Amino acid sequence: MTLADFIAPGTHDARLHFPEEATATDYGTLWNEAEAMGSLRASVDGSPVAIALTNTRACLTALVGAIAAGQPLVSVPLPPRGADTNWYSQFVERICRLSGASRLLVDTSLGSTLPPMDSVMVQSFEDVLTERGRRVFDPGSFSFTQFTSGSTADPKGAVLSGAKIVANLRALLEWLQPRPGDGTCTWLPLSHDMGLIGMVLCTLAGIGDAWAGGGHLVLLSPRGFVRNPASWLAACEEFGSTVTAAPNFGYDMAVLRTGRMHDLRRLRACIVGAEPIRAGTLERFARVTQDSGFDATALCPAYGMAEAALAVTSTPPGVHWSAAEFQQIADDPLGKTGIPASHQVVSCGPPLPGYEVRIDGVGIGEILVKGPSVAASYADGRPVADANGWFHTRDLGVIRDGQLYVLGRTDDVFFVAGRNVYALDVEAYAAEVQGVRNGRVVAVPDQGALTLVAECEATYRDQPNARRLAIALRERIVARLGVAPRRVLLAQRGALPLTASGKIRRKSLMAALESSQLKVLAGSLE
Repeated sequence: MTLADFIAPGTHDARLHFPEEATATDYGTLWNEAEAMGSLRASVDGSPVAIALTNTRACLTALVGAIAAGQPLVSVPLPPRGADTNWYSQFVERICRLSGASRLLVDTSLGSTLPPMDSVMVQSFEDVLTERGRRVFDPGSFSFTQFTSGSTADPKGAVLSGAKIVANLRALLEWLQPRPGDGTCTWLPLSHDMGLIGMVLCTLAGIGDAWAGGGHLVLLSPRGFVRNPASWLAACEEFGSTVTAAPNFGYDMAVLRTGRMHDLRRLRACIVGAEPIRAGTLERFARVTQDSGFDATALCPAYGMAEAALAVTSTPPGVHWSAAEFQQIADDPLGKTGIPASHQVVSCGPPLPGYEVRIDGVGIGEILVKGPSVAASYADGRPVADANGWFHTRDLGVIRDGQLYVLGRTDDVFFVAGRNVYALDVEAYAAEVQGVRNGRVVAVPDQGALTLVAECEATYRDQPNARRLAIALRERIVARLGVAPRRVLLAQRGALPLTASGKIRRKSLMAALESSQLKVLAGSLE
């Protein structure tokens, strides 16, 4: 079965809602409009086309049409906040040269800001959907090159065939078990695997005749969520959605910024992934929403990556998520990891049907993944998996009682004061200090020591308050990890470089620090 067959509209009512565009349509209508992409398929003769995916009706139409026509796509990350357009254009041209694409599809708003590119033709979604002429449809030739967001390295593209994506969607649907009356609400960017595959493509397949037999998809925008985090939960209530997903920070923002708690009793699967999952966040979300009828067993911590299309492990809906103290799941008698024995680690659940997960070595080690959706190669031709089919994720974890516990990245472990210190744990403890912006704190290595960089709330930007905040941050890290950061640097809102999906670009930040390009507030500990 092709991906086009797998997500094709069924015979039951399936509605697609775009609240920020004040529009809605039935899926069959959008599918028919999407057939215009057959003209693009004919004009490029099957060569790849780059696409900067956004959460708009026009983009979703173009995406569905490309899948139906069998037009290979190359997903280009959206420009990070504040990125220089000349740099971004050069970045796009590098990706296009690597993947063989000579055309880029974008929102009109983005296309109008890009300088001309010598080797890449830029077209808006609206323009390409109005093309006329000969149409070619070859659904079996669809492929999707999924470029990672580059939070710790330059982006690299995993090449996924339609069959690989179908394999991951099958596992997700078997895990989720869609039922009549289900519907999805999401603000996650389509440029990210959890938004595209987990929320949109999985929903389009799940509302088909083989599964739920109808349903809805509500597509909000990441920008709308950041402006008003409560809009996500409000939309879940308004449309009676049963499935949603967000990174850890999304659940934090939703409960911190919401006023009236919305009726969330219909939510039965709230996937949590894409970044470190904190027990405190899940507990807080469940506590704040309990009077709304929300069932805490709907929270489903998960683990996955672009190289596997998306999902690898997850706690099933209806099963209460679990966490364990580090000392209960890992053998680290000498404290070499830098993780306190009492640190709570959230389980990301067991592998999805058809997937295997193991640890390289005994106890704590690199997470290795095998499954039917693991990409065969990257865009530059390098194989994704080893000769035995295992993908080496560079994530650290342990497996206990069939559950995966993720501890951090192998390339985010710093040797400080004679032992390993995990950047993710430094950041988690720093985030507990009042005055630090949610999700905007990062630890980086500093000549055998540690530097902590954080964006602070507006009330902490004057020199006396900034100094008090910097001292509090240093004291918190010393108290939790026994390591004192050499520097604690505070910055204003928007200073840290981010990927399109909101992750801090650690290596870009390190380069900015080395070149003294990061503007820090007076009062920082330098």
